[in-house]
Amino acid sequence: MPYTFQSETSDIVEVKKSKISKAGKGLFAKQAIKRGDHICLYFGVLVFKDQVHNGYYESDYMLEDPAHDFIIDAADPKSCLGRYANDSLSMTKSNCKFAFYDDPFSGYLQATKAIKKGEEIYVSYGKDY
Repeated sequence: MPYTFQSETSDIVEVKKSKISKAGKGLFAKQAIKRGDHICLYFGVLVFKDQVHNGYYESDYMLEDPAHDFIIDAADPKSCLGRYANDSLSMTKSNCKFAFYDDPFSGYLQATKAIKKGEEIYVSYGKDY
């Protein structure tokens, strides 16, 4: 399966203890981020959709783009910084969304609101979560 590691360093975000009780780690802005900005990558192992949909592969860190044959699994803590973004379970707190690059196929977090320095990054995991 294709795989790559994302550098754990970023001028934009950092990983710290989440403000959500019992959530573990979270992703925080190291600087102000504007609406529409690329925040960080969401990348890891690329798994064929059929393997996941037929029950042969499971992970809590899967990101699916309906336009591609692969699902991104960022279960490895070294895979990317985007894996640390939590779902606040409140659409009003969400400040980014998942988006995709085609070449090479990868995911990323994109700001949907202005995010202040020090603010936690929240993304919706979807209606099934």
